[in-house]
Amino acid sequence: MGIGSYIMIFVDSCLIIAMVVEKDQWHNQSLLLVEDLEKEEKVITEAMILESLNMIGKCKGGKVGRIIFQYIEDNYRIYKAPDFLNRAMKEFIKYDGTLSLADCTAIIAMKDLGICEIYSFDDHFDKVDGILRVN
Repeated sequence: MGIGSYIMIFVDSCLIIAMVVEKDQWHNQSLLLVEDLEKEEKVITEAMILESLNMIGKCKGGKVGRIIFQYIEDNYRIYKAPDFLNRAMKEFIKYDGTLSLADCTAIIAMKDLGICEIYSFDDHFDKVDGILRVN
């Protein structure tokens, strides 16, 4: 469901990492996808931010990580909810660890917000009913 004329889209950490890390195999594709997202309400969880910034910091340094954190704060809705991590852990168990706990936070946020699309290069989201992966 969208707010106003916006459609909410969930953004996976791999898209943010690929956008910043030029050596990432998905870098060029990520830049095209980010253009598509300009007019959409982008949603992310804190777990996805942690995944993104850990890798960006490793590859590009802490200062770049801080810039990306500020970009996310300014341009994304960071989803939080009561009992969020416990619900994500139930998804984690459901998928027997084949999805990371961070990925399971994405599933919970998407269910809570009625989001059907995730921008991601990770095909493990393809096994989740009700989620369409855009790449």
